[in-house]
Amino acid sequence: MAVHDLHENPNILDLVLPEIEGRDPYTPPTSHLEKTGPESWEEKPGRRVSNALLVNKLRIAVDEWRDTGYPGASETSKRLLQFWFDEDHLLASGEPFRFYFCQQEAVETILYLYEVEGRRDVANLVDAYFQSPGLFGLEILTSTKGVRSFRRYIPEIGKEAEQELPPEGLPRYAVKMATGSGKTVVMALVIAWSWFHRRFEPGSDLAANFLVVAPNVIVYERLREDFDSRTVFNTLPIIPPEWKDYFSGLQTFMRGDSRAPSASGNLFLTNIQQIYEDNGSPAAPINPIAALLGNVPKGNMNAGQSMLDRIKKLNNLMVLNDEAHHVHDEDLAWNKTLTALHENLKTKGQTGLTLWLDFSATPKNQNGTYFPWIVVDYPLAQAVEDRIVKTPLIIHQTDKVDPDKYSHEEAGDAYNEWIAIAVERWRQHVKDYAVVGEKPLLFVMAEDTKDADSIAERLRREPEFKDKDRVLLIHTKKNGEITEKDLAVAREAARTVDKGTSRTRAIVSVLMLREGWDVRNVSVILGLRPFTAKANILPEQAIGRGLRLMRRMPRSCNQILELIGTNAFEMFIRELEKEGVGIPRITKPKPPVQVFPLEERRNLDIRIPRTTPLYEREYRRLEELDPLALPQLAKEKDLDKEIVNRIDLVHGIVNIKVASDEIEFNAENVPPIENLLSSLTNRVEKKSKLTGRFAELYPKVREYVQKRCFGGTVELDDVGLRRALNHSGLLDAIAGMFGRKIGELTATLQPVKLTGNDYLLSETEPFLWRRMISHADRTIFNVVPCYNDLEVGFASFLNGCDDIDRFAALAEWFTKFHVQYLSLTGSIRLYYPDFVAVQTTQNGDVHWILETKGREFEETTSKDFHMARWCEDVSRESGESWRYLKVLQPVFEDFIRRGDYRRFEALVGWDGSWKGMFSE
Repeated sequence: MAVHDLHENPNILDLVLPEIEGRDPYTPPTSHLEKTGPESWEEKPGRRVSNALLVNKLRIAVDEWRDTGYPGASETSKRLLQFWFDEDHLLASGEPFRFYFCQQEAVETILYLYEVEGRRDVANLVDAYFQSPGLFGLEILTSTKGVRSFRRYIPEIGKEAEQELPPEGLPRYAVKMATGSGKTVVMALVIAWSWFHRRFEPGSDLAANFLVVAPNVIVYERLREDFDSRTVFNTLPIIPPEWKDYFSGLQTFMRGDSRAPSASGNLFLTNIQQIYEDNGSPAAPINPIAALLGNVPKGNMNAGQSMLDRIKKLNNLMVLNDEAHHVHDEDLAWNKTLTALHENLKTKGQTGLTLWLDFSATPKNQNGTYFPWIVVDYPLAQAVEDRIVKTPLIIHQTDKVDPDKYSHEEAGDAYNEWIAIAVERWRQHVKDYAVVGEKPLLFVMAEDTKDADSIAERLRREPEFKDKDRVLLIHTKKNGEITEKDLAVAREAARTVDKGTSRTRAIVSVLMLREGWDVRNVSVILGLRPFTAKANILPEQAIGRGLRLMRRMPRSCNQILELIGTNAFEMFIRELEKEGVGIPRITKPKPPVQVFPLEERRNLDIRIPRTTPLYEREYRRLEELDPLALPQLAKEKDLDKEIVNRIDLVHGIVNIKVASDEIEFNAENVPPIENLLSSLTNRVEKKSKLTGRFAELYPKVREYVQKRCFGGTVELDDVGLRRALNHSGLLDAIAGMFGRKIGELTATLQPVKLTGNDYLLSETEPFLWRRMISHADRTIFNVVPCYNDLEVGFASFLNGCDDIDRFAALAEWFTKFHVQYLSLTGSIRLYYPDFVAVQTTQNGDVHWILETKGREFEETTSKDFHMARWCEDVSRESGESWRYLKVLQPVFEDFIRRGDYRRFEALVGWDGSWKGMFSE
């Protein structure tokens, strides 16, 4: 297969990709693609083997059942299967329509298992279709509490493991279908089958009432478009024409609908929280994405409870659970609520739920193994080969390493090359897709809120993203929840961002925007966040929001989803074909210890004076800032450097290179100088902790860049200058230098004065501590919280000193005491010392602020100076003796070996080593 050079032939719609010639999504697959070399692949006969427990053997049975004309099926089932999958269909628009084979197989499998074979219990299902790898078998266990677990050898994790099974007698099947393959249509087909089966088949035990459950609000709103007013049944060929009148009795109930249901013929659609079984406390979101896509309702709990009551009154019910991996944990209240509906029906003399169906692209347990009740498996690789989703291509930067650690405010610069390449690839997509009238979107995944802000700022340097409404930024508050403002924007964007009237060109998010964010026009995804087992994110979830096909593209055209990111992201995405790999369990951390002051130790309380700040800002001094007096940071020859990035496009399924390209940054694709200078000025404001000073700073920044930065005067609009600012660390270096200078210029050291109420350790609120602790009887707290072994040893030493009356670990912000100091960047920061102690001497009590140090850092000297200054000023103002001592680890260890470790006084005077390290 030829590798394309996009630099010579840039149109991505003309790429020749690995494909199965003649393959269509409407017939059973008979072959699949496999990689055979670094840049080669071949078509292998046979269907892609499933890693799901039951699927391979079950496929054989269903294929035979289909080929022999569905023997054993009722006449109702046969008519529906014939109408759906054998007849030709035209939509109201006149467009021909066929159901995908994956949809057909899903429906056939459910019908076969339920009606023909009567598999109403998962244990029975497993017994029938489990295939043992090698000599290993399975074992089903039942606990003394009646909980059944399924124990077997799992090849993907190389050992035996347990998975819980649903309650006995609960028919539960899982349908695994790739994102974009039409799970909602399968739900509608199954609902129609159950409805007509109950109406036409004597003694039918199927349901005429249905509960469709969404995990969150955005998924709910997507499903509502299909089910409200029976839209999906009216627009797709689901109801045979001769049966339309019989289907008119189905009522649909949406969230907040207070109508009373009929005894039969009801379809309820809601998000799971609306039917959550109230146990006296609200259900917390499982993760931040749950907060974005629909947290527990707070204002309409009566309606939610009313819906649950109404559902409980029904005498039959089928549950269809969308995005089912949200409720796979047996301990989740959501799962228990649905199980409670099953038990409720049994109290009425029924057998329980007629059927519980789980639908998900990734129906995995938390240990990374698949649900044992998966009966249908349509993987992403098959969907790509069938061309019903976009083809993922990994954009690999040759010989490029991930950036080192960086300040989160600098993410935009740290990832500048990745961002620049993603933008350039997006521009190519805009150009190529324009011929078919589509508008591609760039989607960026950031690590945290500050990264997202910085990346959005970096994007806004580009002319296409300069206007605020061109970049949609969605992230969390400090507590991990989505702000109400962002939530509303996210919901609206999910509905409108694909439309031609939307001005959004890029989406930047801290979160994955998983289920429900069904945006079709995302064609470039930039991954700039870690993807680890701890994050509990699967590769298909990470790219799932960009897989759906754009609507106006003809099937003959390639639809590409380009994936760009760090090496960690690239390796993560390459896991797409490693189905069923279990995530090893890790040892749970020790439980935290609660730290609190003891009432019976009030005599050990320590009072620390509260004082005025050491520093105040005098921003009027900004006018004194002379940009021409600042140091030069670059050379004029830097303006002549050309920047060219070489990239490869690698097929995301068979992992071979399909194209390569060179991206040259020149006058056409480097941001205008005004954008760069504005971005730089904004960064200077942030580095300097300033607000509302843009107009004052911009001319100084502009003058520095034009007349000083490169050693002389340069042309501002020169492409070399713009390139140097945009594609190096120069922007951040300039901002950092300005920030330091402004910090030094505006920070004024003030004499300390006593103010307000003193800090009292006895008033410290209880807090949880997950690090080390030491036990002591000369502290007011129940334990001494420590960060490391040095602090543990030093706390033990203080507790044993005859001349120490009382002491306490200050535990940073938990006890609140701190002093200001000036950092190397000119910022005013807060210093939290390690310990406070009261020493008894012949001349009265001496109060000590104590700092232990294993390693010295750049700003340690500044902290020492300001803490010593504070002690001097407080001693003068209060009349008490306050002193500061920094205890270096090697000196302390030498003292413990050779000194009088029962006397704190001996440590202070030890061998003259402390000279200059404490305040007099």
